[in-house]
Amino acid sequence: MSCRCSEFQKTTSELQLLNKSILDIVTKLAEQTSMLNRAVFKSATHCGCIEIHGTKQIFSPHKSLEENQQELDTHIEGELCPKCRDKIIEEMGELLFYLASMCEALDISLENVLTEKHNHLKTLGLYNLL
Repeated sequence: MSCRCSEFQKTTSELQLLNKSILDIVTKLAEQTSMLNRAVFKSATHCGCIEIHGTKQIFSPHKSLEENQQELDTHIEGELCPKCRDKIIEEMGELLFYLASMCEALDISLENVLTEKHNHLKTLGLYNLL
C-alpha cells in the first residue's frame, strides 16, 4: 500500500496532539535524528550485521565527476539483518512523522518540498554536489 506525501502529512496533523508546538516539534525532530543515527550505529556495534570502515574519500581532480562518484564508498560492509532493517525503517518513519509535523505547523507542503528538491537535483545533476 503506497501513501502520498499529502496523505501522510494530513494523517500526521490529525495525530499530532502532545507535540503541536513548533518548539516541541523542532526538539523531537532533533531527538529522532539522534535515534536514527543510534539505530544505524547499533547495527554495527551491537548486532554486527554491518561494519563501518570510515576512510578518507579520494576525489581525483584528474577524473570526471561521474568517475569520481563511482569510486566513492559508503564505508558500509555487510548487509542489515531483518531486525536491524526493521528498526532503522521504524526510526526513519518517526523522523518523517516529525518532519511532516514541522511542515504542517509552518503551513508547508511536504510533497512540494520533495518535488522542489527533486526538480533541483534533476536540473543540477552531479553539479549539485559542488
